[in-house]
Amino acid sequence: MDWITCAKSYVTVVEMGSLAQAATKLNTSSSALSKRLAWLENQLGVQLLKRTTRTLTMTDAGRLFYQRGKLLLDDWTQLVSETTSTYGEVSGVLRIGAPLATGSRLLVNNIGEFLSAYPNIQVELHTLAPGQLPDPNLDVVITRELADFNSASFIATKLFDFQPRFFASPTYLAQHPPIVDPEQLLHHNCLLYGSTSHPQEHEFEHGRKLRLSGNFVSPNPEALVNAAVAGLGIILVGDVTVRKELDQGLLVPVLPDVRQPKSAAYAYYPKLEYNHTKTRLFIDFLKQKVGH
Repeated sequence: MDWITCAKSYVTVVEMGSLAQAATKLNTSSSALSKRLAWLENQLGVQLLKRTTRTLTMTDAGRLFYQRGKLLLDDWTQLVSETTSTYGEVSGVLRIGAPLATGSRLLVNNIGEFLSAYPNIQVELHTLAPGQLPDPNLDVVITRELADFNSASFIATKLFDFQPRFFASPTYLAQHPPIVDPEQLLHHNCLLYGSTSHPQEHEFEHGRKLRLSGNFVSPNPEALVNAAVAGLGIILVGDVTVRKELDQGLLVPVLPDVRQPKSAAYAYYPKLEYNHTKTRLFIDFLKQKVGH
């Protein structure tokens, strides 16, 4: 018996909800798992699980051991992966967090190429709320710069600047009067990011403010981009978010000189005692793809 094997077995039992399912996942037997759990409880001197013929319930001590033990096991797995990748092929799980707008467009459009370059890496993409602070359980969080963020536990690396501006499909523009002045946007259908259909006021460079309205609103950036491509209206978004559509001619700029104030996208990742090989590779990859 050893601590790591038994702790991993306990965490797996908790997550699978039964000894049988955990045994299948770990390629062992239920009786072997029972012995590991018994050894673990004996070493700790506390009961971790209340077991009946039908259910497994964590005790307070078991819940604490699960929460802390899972983090330590993840760190151990990461440490082994980082150490071996120093002299060999980079491998392991890369846990990425990002708001929906960033994850569904920027990351999904580029992760495939990253995985092709590093086929032994697996990516977990977690959706975070806009402005949510970095999660220490994730390897890296990609989001816009967090105001007044100051942490001794994380490293912040700037990826690129962006300035949202207006885009529309050639079909939409062909069916509507030319747009040569920002005030004309008041008479056009704008695709709004959010959850309510109320008009939105946006600030642009040089102190200009525009009140935008339209008949399509969504908190899903993928839906907004698809709506713009389908000719439903005009979208306000950063170039990097619609780069693929621009390259394919599905969207074109509208009033290209009318831009929102410059913002920046950052990568936030935990300060650890070992190298961040996978994280560093991913950040460098993103900078190369969208940082120019």
